[in-house]
Amino acid sequence: MNRMNIVRGIVCAVVVFISCGAHAKERALSTDVVVVGAGSAGLSAAVSAAEKGAKVIVLEKMPFVGGSSNFAEGLFAVKTDQQRKKAIGLTKEEAYWHAMDYHHYRNNADLLAQTITNSTSVIQWLEKQGVRFEVVSMSPTEAPTWHLVQDRGTAHHGAALIQALQDKATELGVKILFETPANGLILDGSRVIGVKALNAKGDSYTIKARSVVVATGGFNNSKEMIKKWTRFDADKVFPTVPINKTGDGINMALAAGADHEGWGLMLHPGTHGEGIKPLGSLYAMTWQPLLWVNKYGDRVVDENAVWAFTFAGNAIERQRDGFVWSIWDDETVRYMMEHGIDNGLGVLVPIGTKLKDLPDEIANAVAKKSSSIVTGNSVEDLAHNMGVEPARLKQNIEQYNHAKEVGHDDRFYRKADTIVPVKTGKLYALKVFPYNFVSLGGVKTTRNMEVIDKNDNAIPGLYAAGADVGGLYGDTYATWTSGMLFQFSCQSGMLAGEKAAAFSKL
Repeated sequence: MNRMNIVRGIVCAVVVFISCGAHAKERALSTDVVVVGAGSAGLSAAVSAAEKGAKVIVLEKMPFVGGSSNFAEGLFAVKTDQQRKKAIGLTKEEAYWHAMDYHHYRNNADLLAQTITNSTSVIQWLEKQGVRFEVVSMSPTEAPTWHLVQDRGTAHHGAALIQALQDKATELGVKILFETPANGLILDGSRVIGVKALNAKGDSYTIKARSVVVATGGFNNSKEMIKKWTRFDADKVFPTVPINKTGDGINMALAAGADHEGWGLMLHPGTHGEGIKPLGSLYAMTWQPLLWVNKYGDRVVDENAVWAFTFAGNAIERQRDGFVWSIWDDETVRYMMEHGIDNGLGVLVPIGTKLKDLPDEIANAVAKKSSSIVTGNSVEDLAHNMGVEPARLKQNIEQYNHAKEVGHDDRFYRKADTIVPVKTGKLYALKVFPYNFVSLGGVKTTRNMEVIDKNDNAIPGLYAAGADVGGLYGDTYATWTSGMLFQFSCQSGMLAGEKAAAFSKL
């Protein structure tokens, strides 16, 4: 682009900006229920409220619906028809006891119990909206509770569920305002009576409502909120999907006096750098149970932690400088090309996916001098390129390989038959970082999803759903109950919409 085109572009942008400001309007609307956010929680709330006869307006800050739910895959549930047909006998009691043990009783036990109890009915409700499911296990370490959303036309998994809910919302007369983020609640004393918003054109909205549901998808794209509310270094945990989830609903509720709990992030392994493709072959290697060492070349964990992606994310995040090196050899490259990966990235990159372009992606990243992938013709050569002490790395690789040979890992008690040796041909080391898919924690609510204040009193007219709600987890997302947050988003949205509609008629 030449200088004249650049100038023209700047002039056009200024004209558009001035025009927007000049034509910005003050808009006043009224409705029964306002839902802030059009993800799975917000759309569930909108549909549920409209089914109860409420007039509903949805405010969505992005130009599309779905948020991070578009990238989700399945919902947790117990005692569903899908499980019955596969003779899966897991009970709700067993699921609850297992989950409570996992969370060390640091979570809201009542909220978790309700979420498990209602898991059957929310699947049934979604089926009535046109969503279809297949029950699977996400990994060998997890229960068969993951209800994978089936495709809807060209939409896959989470996006298919979102499309079904949007279609139903349209059918029921729900009005969705895109690129119109809410920026504050309207209060009459302690009662919430509406929302203020500002759209991309500069138009301001004052929307009076009998009740409001905040369902803005959490805060995992906000470094400020991560720093303020969680134990994580916001500069060392990377967002999986950067779609502007900045805690808008949570912050509005907090400003209205809401209490809060359960802050955290859902971590998982990932990588990035020059020449590395998002969800490509190198990214898939970060989820495989290979040798992991820290910045000094020392093993740090039983690498089978990667079967539970949140365990793996935790293990990586706590390392000095927030990464580990995943190390493998030419034999592993051959295996991944011919047989495929052993641990899938959900169903986005399923188990058995053959990484046929792995050598090419490695070569491309190395040629671009990526700091995240190095190779070596020997342990000493690899150590040099990693920036670690050769003798130290060699000792750790030898201990790892020896554990395979003798059938016992005396360092981290990894099952020896699962160890993938590092000793054939060229060697490779890939930096693995902690990524976060969604935030955990937010405002406290009642069983009816009413937001409560610091005296445990419901704030009249204010409800919350999905990732804006705290208390479902302890300090870590439980992969054993895979899809719990996706299911909770739909269930809490369904319940919040129903209760908000009832409140609007009082």
